[in-house]
Amino acid sequence: MVQNRLGGKFYWLTFWGIFLTIYLVQALPAAAADFYRYQGGIKGEKEYAEVLYLTGEPVLLQGTVQETTGPSRDGKTTSRVTFTLENKEKAIKLNRSLSFITEIEKNGRQEVNTTRLERFSETITVGQDRYALQDFQFSRSELLDHQPAVVYQSGNWTARKVYSVNNDLAKVTVETWGHTVGYRHAWGSTETSQEEGTVFFSGKVAIDKENFISTTWSSSFHQDLSYHRSRYLEYQANEPLAISFPGGYVENTRTTETLHYRGNFPDLENGLLASSRWLRKEGSYELKSLPSKKWLRVANLADIRGHWAEADIRQLYGLGALGEEGDYFRPALPFFRGQFARALVAVLDLPLPAGQSGWSPLPGTGGLPSPSRGFPGQPGQIGSPFTRPNFTGQAGQPYGQPVWSGQSPLTYGRPGQPALPQEKPLFADVATTDPAYKYYQAVYEAGVMTGTGPGLFGPTEPLTRAEALVILVRALGLKGLAPAGYVRTPFRDDWDIPAWARTAVYVANKIGLIQGDEYGFLKPNETLTRAEAAVFLNRFIHYLQEEMTADYRERVLNFN
Repeated sequence: MVQNRLGGKFYWLTFWGIFLTIYLVQALPAAAADFYRYQGGIKGEKEYAEVLYLTGEPVLLQGTVQETTGPSRDGKTTSRVTFTLENKEKAIKLNRSLSFITEIEKNGRQEVNTTRLERFSETITVGQDRYALQDFQFSRSELLDHQPAVVYQSGNWTARKVYSVNNDLAKVTVETWGHTVGYRHAWGSTETSQEEGTVFFSGKVAIDKENFISTTWSSSFHQDLSYHRSRYLEYQANEPLAISFPGGYVENTRTTETLHYRGNFPDLENGLLASSRWLRKEGSYELKSLPSKKWLRVANLADIRGHWAEADIRQLYGLGALGEEGDYFRPALPFFRGQFARALVAVLDLPLPAGQSGWSPLPGTGGLPSPSRGFPGQPGQIGSPFTRPNFTGQAGQPYGQPVWSGQSPLTYGRPGQPALPQEKPLFADVATTDPAYKYYQAVYEAGVMTGTGPGLFGPTEPLTRAEALVILVRALGLKGLAPAGYVRTPFRDDWDIPAWARTAVYVANKIGLIQGDEYGFLKPNETLTRAEAAVFLNRFIHYLQEEMTADYRERVLNFN
C-alpha cells in the first residue's frame, strides 16, 4: 500500500513538473534583440559607446545602456532602451529613452522581424546649448533564416531625427540608413552593419547674449560596426611532472564589438563656417569582454598518445562528442552513423528532446566496451566499435528479440495507477528505450540527419566521406550555393562522387570546408575512421569559428 501511494505521488509530481515546465517556457519573454545597436553603438560588459555627429564633428560618447523586453503577445514584443552618455572633454551629456515594437511573422524556417518606434525622448546638452529631439522616424526589417546549425540574418533600416536647438533658434536633421548581415551558431555569432548618414544644420547661432547670425552647414559620415561573439578552445599545459594529466583544453567565450567611422565635416569655429573646405576625419573604438573559461574533460586514452589526430581526438572528447568511457579509442576502426549523430549533438549544441538532459553514453560507452565488460552473453570479449541498438524494452532480454508490443518497465502503470503513455518510435530500427535514441531524435528533428530509408536511421552503418559532407552542408543550409543541374568538382576522382552527394561536395569545396589529399583525390566512398572523423569534425568547428567570421567581418568590412 505504501509503495502504491508513493508510486501515485511520483506519477502526479512527474505530470505537474512537465506541465509547469512547458507553461513556464511558453510564458518566458522573447530574447532581447540588442536594440542599442539601432543607434549605431557598441557595448561591452558595462560600458556603451557611440559617436555623436549633430554638432558638426564626430564626438565619442560613453556611458551606460539598459534594455528591457516584455513577453511576446500576438506575435509582437515591446522593448525599452535607455541611454545615459557623456563626453567630459566636450561638456556633452545625453539622455535618451526609446520604446520599440517588433512584429514577428514566421513562415517555415524563416521569420521576418519588423520594428517600429513607439515612443521617444532625447535631450542633449553641449556646453550652454540644448538639443531636444522633436521628431524621430524609424523603420527596420530583418529576415532570419533558421537552418539546422546556423541562423542567418539580413536587414535594412532608415531613420530620421529632427532636433530643436535652444528653443527653436535652429534645427538639426540627422538621417541615417544602412544594411546589416550576420549569423549565430553554437561556436559564435557575427553581425556586421554598414551605415551612411547626413547632418543638416539651419538656423541662428549666438555670437553673444544679444547678437545672432544665421548659418547653414552639412556633413556626411559612414560607420562600420562589428558585433562578434567567439567560442574557442585553448590547450593548457601542466608544468609539474608528477600530475595525473599533462594538460587539457579550456573553452573560452568572449565578445568583441568594434566601431569605425569616417566622414566629411565642415570647418566650424564657434558654430560658424570658418572656411568652405571639408575636414576629413575618421576614428575607431573597440570594446572587449573578459573571456569566460571552462575546463573540458581530459581524455585518458592509451592508444592516441603521439597519434597524428591526437589533438583533434582530445578536443572532441572534451566536448563530449565521442562519449568514450574506456581506456582505448581505437582510432583506426570505422565511425558509424549513430556515433556521428551523438557527436553532432555536442558539436552543434543541438537541443535534446523534452525531458532528456545531461550527458549519457552511446550504447557500449560510445561503442568501445573494455574487455572486462564485453557484451551481454559474451563475457570478456572485445566488442565491435559500436554496440547495436537495444531493441528490447526489458532488461536481460537478449539482442535479436525486439519487443514492440505491450509495455516496457518504463511504461507500466503501478497497481491502481494509470499507465504512462508510451512514446511512438521514430525509427523501426531503434527502440525509444535505447540510451542513444535521444541523440538520433535530436538530429532528425533538427533536420541534420534524415535516416537511411523510410523509418530507418541506420545507427550501425559505417559513415562515408560523401555522407558526412551531405550532413554538414545540410546542417549549414548552404545547398543553394551550388548551380542548378550537373556540377563538377576539382577532385581527380570527381567521377566517383555519388549523384546524391555531388551538390554537397561542390558546396563544401566552394566554401573551403574540404580539400583533396596531396594527390587531389577526395575518396568520397571510403568509410571514415574514428580518427578521420575527429579531424573532420574539428575542421568543421574551425570553419564555423574562423572562416565564417572572416567571410562576414573581414571580407565585408575590410578589417585586418
